[in-house]
Amino acid sequence: MKKNILLIFLPLLLFGCKNDCEGIACFTPPPNFIFELVDKTTGDNLFTKGELDSDTITVLNKNFESVNFEFISENNLNVIELSEIGWNLNLEQYTIKVGEIEFVVTLEMEEKHENCCTFFNILQFEVSKYTYQQSNSSEIIKILIE
Repeated sequence: MKKNILLIFLPLLLFGCKNDCEGIACFTPPPNFIFELVDKTTGDNLFTKGELDSDTITVLNKNFESVNFEFISENNLNVIELSEIGWNLNLEQYTIKVGEIEFVVTLEMEEKHENCCTFFNILQFEVSKYTYQQSNSSEIIKILIE
């Protein structure tokens, strides 16, 4: 009798629970953070104008450790890309220095899991010392330098 009950309930235990997310690959990585340093008055890119030198770029985290970045120079659009900072889920600060220009980016990210998907939300984003602009159609954050 015990064997019969076990034989009845064993398939239910093994196959009775269905994983609704099985077979669904839904993952959106965090955004890249791309900074363009522009003249506040003219809107001109300061690297393109020759006022800033990409060899002087440094990016440090709050522990003063170097942070990976890429300087992208294409079609007169010269930007600093920080592709890894969105993966850090704690409140973080990054100091970006280019020549005499220095600003701190404060960032807090959140990883979310909904409807079988994983994605990232920006909880806090601030830039110290300078005004910034970001359009809805671009990942580029323009830092307005006086």
